[in-house]
Amino acid sequence: MATIKIESQISLTSSQKQAALLASNPSHRFILYRGGSRSGKSYLLSYILLMRAINTPGSRHGIFRKTAASCRQTLFDLTFRQVIHDTFPGLLSQCLISEAEATITLPNGPDPRNPYEGGAIFLFLGLDDGRRDKILGNEFATVWINECTEVDYDHVSFLMTRLNQKLPQNRTDELGAPIFLKPKMFFDCNPNLKTDWEYKAFIQHTNPKDNTKLNKPWQWVEAKLNPEDNLANIDADYIDDTLGNLSVREKRRFLAGEWSDVNENALFRQDDIDKHRRDIHIDELQRIVVAVDPAVTNHAKSDMTGIAVVGRCSRGEIYVLHDGTDKLQPEKWAERVASLFSTYRADLVIAENNQGGDLVQSNLRSAYGFLPVKLVRAFRGKDLRAEPVAHLYAQGKVHHPTKALVELEEQMGMFGAAGFKGSPDRVDALVYAITELADLNGNAPKVGAVVISAGNRRH
Repeated sequence: MATIKIESQISLTSSQKQAALLASNPSHRFILYRGGSRSGKSYLLSYILLMRAINTPGSRHGIFRKTAASCRQTLFDLTFRQVIHDTFPGLLSQCLISEAEATITLPNGPDPRNPYEGGAIFLFLGLDDGRRDKILGNEFATVWINECTEVDYDHVSFLMTRLNQKLPQNRTDELGAPIFLKPKMFFDCNPNLKTDWEYKAFIQHTNPKDNTKLNKPWQWVEAKLNPEDNLANIDADYIDDTLGNLSVREKRRFLAGEWSDVNENALFRQDDIDKHRRDIHIDELQRIVVAVDPAVTNHAKSDMTGIAVVGRCSRGEIYVLHDGTDKLQPEKWAERVASLFSTYRADLVIAENNQGGDLVQSNLRSAYGFLPVKLVRAFRGKDLRAEPVAHLYAQGKVHHPTKALVELEEQMGMFGAAGFKGSPDRVDALVYAITELADLNGNAPKVGAVVISAGNRRH
């Protein structure tokens, strides 16, 4: 094997050394480094991955960002090469670097005549649409997701299935047995909201998809790094002149490295949802409605059709039962509404008819026949319609199930805030359903024909 000088030439800060110890603990499999801007997170993780690879020929280390372009520009072209140069002067020139494939191979393969064959390799990849097949062909000893707040938890779950390479290192224990490199997954971020998946996983130790407790929660650990701990490596005025002029919330994220409780401009608060979670059987409900907010168009870039199932008990409290929102063709969303109507033994379908009431009713009736349909027209803006519903949440009169409706709740946490993108399809359907059950329109006259199937009425 080619010889590599393994005495590191860089000096980590005391906080970086403390954070790096998490990586050496064999019981820690998922490790998050969070903190403010310019706190040295990417530099530290590049160093950790390099040290994991030095003594493990043949190991594969996947480095990911939301897009391949950003991964190449920030990590492959800059940070990672700088860390190799700083840590082992002269090593970078010995590495095999593929600019086309965005890979760096260490010269530590078993054959000195061709040290790149079987050498440890770093792959810099994106999680863009269409790149999953390329990732599927690899198994990794290490996965690192840089700026993980930009990545959906579905991507995290997918990459977990690729974390399966277990290799012996070039060292042994006290008895002469080989020491294996433990597969590990690393993350870094500037924390944003407590509704984000990384807060749920690393702080609450719950599965971000369904709110259940994580299996082996001790494997999930986190450490905080802040700019003040990295003053030796940043501009002297950066903290005061740049970070010091941010808003209070921005300082919390980019200076203190902490999550915010809620999106300060959103109508719905995650705390209000979490405090009042409660499960209920449909037989305990006095009324149940299925609300649908149909997508305007039917093509690849169409909005989703919002579908919500909500009930009301005899005490007047509201229970959100199901989020059936999806990207569906008209006949398919009508079939889903009809199926949910039957499954939950609902009383009424609430349908938004701004885009053509006759067509909405026709789709629903063709799917089921005698559906009781109430058509509603949106005269006010979305925020104004949602405000009375948000007030009910704040009063604790609306209950979500203990198994979180993650996608609905994430959209609620952004709804009404600056920067919200796309259509609030899930929230719209929810608002229509709760408005009906709580009589927030004051018994407004029904718009459109209503056909009642007596077998589905509740008394």
